[in-house]
Amino acid sequence: MKSQIQVLLLFLLISVGYSQPKLSFDLGLGLYQPTLTGYDENKTFPVKNTLNRNLLFNWGIYYEFFYNARIGISTLTSIDSRDAKDFTLGNQSTADFSRRITYRFFPIETFFRWKPRIEINFTLTPIWGRSSISLDTNPPQQLEDWKSFLTMFSDKEIGFSEMNATDAMVTNWYGYGSMLGLRLYLTSRMALDLKSGFMNNAYDEKLWYLRGNKVTGPKMKIDGLPIFSLKILYGLR
Repeated sequence: MKSQIQVLLLFLLISVGYSQPKLSFDLGLGLYQPTLTGYDENKTFPVKNTLNRNLLFNWGIYYEFFYNARIGISTLTSIDSRDAKDFTLGNQSTADFSRRITYRFFPIETFFRWKPRIEINFTLTPIWGRSSISLDTNPPQQLEDWKSFLTMFSDKEIGFSEMNATDAMVTNWYGYGSMLGLRLYLTSRMALDLKSGFMNNAYDEKLWYLRGNKVTGPKMKIDGLPIFSLKILYGLR
């Protein structure tokens, strides 16, 4: 009887030690290699490097709604910016330049425990993508700055009569992705998660909007992209 109680206590301790929190939050980095035509081939823009082209900043939150399945929301974001002294437009005026590409994931993830501390997971996710480009210029040069900027992507003349000192052009698109992951539990609440897979995005450079008007933006080849991510997770409860 005493040995049975000891086995039961040991089982309970193991269950508590490796139990999966229902709600978890993660932070990490992703890596991919898109082709951003109009950025990479134009000397006006910041020089292409790992930080502004390949690196993605990641955060997410997940909820375990079934014993081997989770749903959540996660974002991967690419950021690029230059201040006025480093970003000169074709008319020799200067502007603060900022570009952001965000991939919003809404994943459904299934998983199983290969070993008590090791999990293998598979993710399918729709993607809502969004990109924005902003110029922070000084009056009265903002209209000419935007005209000079947009001619890098299109020969069409824009019909704006005025612009704000700070304006942004925005585009949205949709896609899907799939990823295979390996998770190592460091404690009952903390884990490292490594994922690799693909994402496909239906981006159209002619569907940018600036002050409610449709404009042509940079070409971005972001379909059929391999992607890797490394995250650290913490179970909230």
